[in-house]
Amino acid sequence: MTAALLAASIALFVSPSAVAAPTETQTASTVLGATAYTCEFSGTAVHTKEPTPVHTGPYGDAPVTSTIHAGFLVHTYYRCINKYGNIWYELTGSIDNGTPNARFIYSGYVK
Repeated sequence: MTAALLAASIALFVSPSAVAAPTETQTASTVLGATAYTCEFSGTAVHTKEPTPVHTGPYGDAPVTSTIHAGFLVHTYYRCINKYGNIWYELTGSIDNGTPNARFIYSGYVK
């Protein structure tokens, strides 16, 4: 590997400017098997109005990883709409880099 290629590779992994921060106009469209959804940057906060399950995808049948207690302030990265037209909020910002670590809550649980 040449020195220039090595330096460029390192810059991609350590340079904060190499990763774009989400903007209000940034959108993400994701298709995972048959589970398609579209998201827009939200950068807002919502309060849970009841115990709120945290899912691995923006669908009710997606696995639940945890529950957020009622009355908590939750910061969201994205407002997502699944293929059924339901609104979900993405909490981790992980859809920015395509990792499978994204976590979602259903909008019906928040105010």
